[in-house]
Amino acid sequence: MPTLKPLLLAGGHSSRMGTRKELLRVSSDIPLFVNLLIVLREACPKSEVVCLSLRDHDSLKAIENDHHITAVTNNQLILNHGTTTFPVHVVYDGPGVPSEHDSSGIGPAAGLMAAHHQDEGAHWLVVACDYPFISVAALSQLRREWTAPVICFENKDGFCEPLLSIWSPEALNALEENIQKGILGPSAVVKQLRGKMIRPLEERWIFNVNTPGDLELASNMEAEPQASS
Repeated sequence: MPTLKPLLLAGGHSSRMGTRKELLRVSSDIPLFVNLLIVLREACPKSEVVCLSLRDHDSLKAIENDHHITAVTNNQLILNHGTTTFPVHVVYDGPGVPSEHDSSGIGPAAGLMAAHHQDEGAHWLVVACDYPFISVAALSQLRREWTAPVICFENKDGFCEPLLSIWSPEALNALEENIQKGILGPSAVVKQLRGKMIRPLEERWIFNVNTPGDLELASNMEAEPQASS
């Protein structure tokens, strides 16, 4: 299997939450973006860097001011938490990028396209910033069962979670072609390429926070005993 590059998507507008979701804290002092970047790093130990997709350069300010970020140079951050230290490369999907790569207005596909334009030959292990309970075990399940151009988790209602996934260059090329035709949803590529959808070993892994109510529920879930994984 090809080496995976880890990608955290944090370029959304968070309109329903009313504040940036990657900066949220779920019953701890660690913002979601720090926790998820660490999970991605541990899930992809052979990758030299973890990538973080943001909307624009202004979005970086709150990130770089967090005390877990110890250096910022040329869109590369150094994340430091305890004994864990590693580089994070920032990619942008909105205004300010080359016009042919400006993905403004295409929704969740924007971050995927930004990463693809950075490295068109890469296979990406993708996590969106609003899944507080994603773990190394969850991402390991994706890697173990990865046998298709795109694989993602499936929720209990049978819908795919295309932003908890592994995307190949083939799948990202198909997504780019769809976008040019006005088909913006990443889930369409999963169906188009007969991608693989798998049920998570633990349901909480795919719980996402879109609203303040979801955040409150997540905080309560964090306090509950959980199965070992």
